[in-house]
Amino acid sequence: MHDGIQNTRDAVPQIMANLTSRNLCPGMISPTTGRAVAPDGTTPPTGGPTTPPPGGGSCTATITPGTVFGDRYNTSVTVTGANTWAVVVAITAPQKIVTTWNGNPTWDSSGNVMTMRSNGSGNTFGFTTMFNGNSSARPQIRSCTAG
Repeated sequence: MHDGIQNTRDAVPQIMANLTSRNLCPGMISPTTGRAVAPDGTTPPTGGPTTPPPGGGSCTATITPGTVFGDRYNTSVTVTGANTWAVVVAITAPQKIVTTWNGNPTWDSSGNVMTMRSNGSGNTFGFTTMFNGNSSARPQIRSCTAG
C-alpha cells in the first residue's frame, strides 16, 4: 500500500468490507492486556471471545481434523503446555458449531468465535461444525492461554 496515496485511499473500502464480512474491525494490541482492542482502545472488536481468557502464560493448541459427513465435520483440539487453559477457535460463517465435548464453551456475539475452557476432562476437546453451505472452510485457532 506504499505505491501511491490514491491507491491506498481506493483500497480502504475493500479492506473494511473484507474485515466486516469476517466480523473483524481494525484495531491494535493493548500493551496492558495483550488482547486485541478496537481503535478507541477500550472496546473489544466484534468477533472476539465473549470473555477474556485467563492470564498466566501460554500453551499450544493443535487441531486434528476428524470425520467429515455430508453436512458436517468433527474437529479435535489437543492442548499442550498447561492443564488449565482457554483456547479461542474461529469458524467461517455460515458454518455453525452445534456440539462440543470435553470443555466449557462461550461464544462471541457472531456465534463464530468460541472460547473453550478446560473442564477437568483432560487436554483434548472437540466440536461438530455444520457446513451450512460452506464445505471448504475449516476452524482456526486464534489463541491458547494457560491459566
